[in-house]
Amino acid sequence: MTDSEKQYFSDMYDKYSKSVYGVCLMYLKNKDDAEEAVSESYVRLMENAARLENETHARAYLLRSAVNICKNLLKSGWRKNTVHDEDIMMYMTTEEEESVMEEVLSLPPKYRAVMYMHYYAGYTAKEIAEIMNISQSTVLSRLLRGRRRLKDILLKGGCYNV
Repeated sequence: MTDSEKQYFSDMYDKYSKSVYGVCLMYLKNKDDAEEAVSESYVRLMENAARLENETHARAYLLRSAVNICKNLLKSGWRKNTVHDEDIMMYMTTEEEESVMEEVLSLPPKYRAVMYMHYYAGYTAKEIAEIMNISQSTVLSRLLRGRRRLKDILLKGGCYNV
């Protein structure tokens, strides 16, 4: 690996590792599994970097890989069963953010993931659609339904049980 390639991967890690980790944590709700998924995502990025046109394409590939890895881990019997919501909560800076995030974590995974990517990671509906390999209208629908469920939960003052 050349010095410029090392620098490229280091830059990609510095810029996107928190985002990738957050997405993985939203899916897997387990620190160990999320870290494993992040590592595997970067390995795939290194293996396929030559095919990627630019940094935007590389970022989308990285996140799409992370989502696919998470989905595969969720299907796998090797997945660790311990849930660590406090790992997610450490990224929240205010008590209000913590309260809302607790309720977001109680949503079904399909809503939880798009809500995190949009509101916490700052991705657009179009970017989320590309990352998750679903249509933009599906992303918008999940955001709408997720917001409605979250609103109901917050108005009732309790946790939503799936």
